[in-house]
Amino acid sequence: MTSWSALFKKDFRLTRTVFFVGLVINFLVLLLTLSVDMNTGDNLYLFIPLAAAIVFHILYLPVMLFISLRTEADQLHLWMHNPRPAATLLLSKVLNGLVMMVVSLVVLYSMAGSLIISRFSLIEAYWTDTWMAGLLIFPHIMMISMMIGVWVILLWSLYHALKYRIGRWTWLALLGAVIVPSWVGALFESSNLYKLLTQWGSLEMNFPTFRVDPIPAFAGEYLYHFIGIIGLFYLSAWIIDKKVEV
Repeated sequence: MTSWSALFKKDFRLTRTVFFVGLVINFLVLLLTLSVDMNTGDNLYLFIPLAAAIVFHILYLPVMLFISLRTEADQLHLWMHNPRPAATLLLSKVLNGLVMMVVSLVVLYSMAGSLIISRFSLIEAYWTDTWMAGLLIFPHIMMISMMIGVWVILLWSLYHALKYRIGRWTWLALLGAVIVPSWVGALFESSNLYKLLTQWGSLEMNFPTFRVDPIPAFAGEYLYHFIGIIGLFYLSAWIIDKKVEV
């Protein structure tokens, strides 16, 4: 536990500057929101900066992982000679990024909630739907961010596994590693087999007070994406353990 704690703290130090800068940006977004309110007088415009900041958190984990891994690349021989397996080293970075993203999102959600409470007199039904919609967006942003994040880890791993083997062709190989799986994945997700495997466990999302149709969702689709995240993560760890040379 002590060694894991030390690893976690080390990974936090690698990205803490970006984390604190992100929190400052959150407060700047709040100031922009208040400025929009003062200049337009329209309450609906209030949430445009906050909504944009929340959506941009999709890139939060990928950016944090890229910065952390980029720093490790400068002293790769030390990182690679760590006695812990690559999966443990990578998991520490992923958890660090997720904790930072959750803190940042909680700050933004708190800002949005304070604006709603102070400026809108919502009846109970509208308040419930607004609250539930916000809560549902939160894990979806995290999942999408994790999906992009594991691709960052995979491409970083492939780069260091191939750079001494194929030299300048490495970037072409990385481009192929993105395009080909994406194309195959898109074909599979448009097939009947994909629907058969994923369209079970209906989780239809319905917000009666919103003027939108019920949003279809299935537990199978979430499981499919979760398995994909885990698979890419362990593939990256295997590449680092077995194929990366320093």
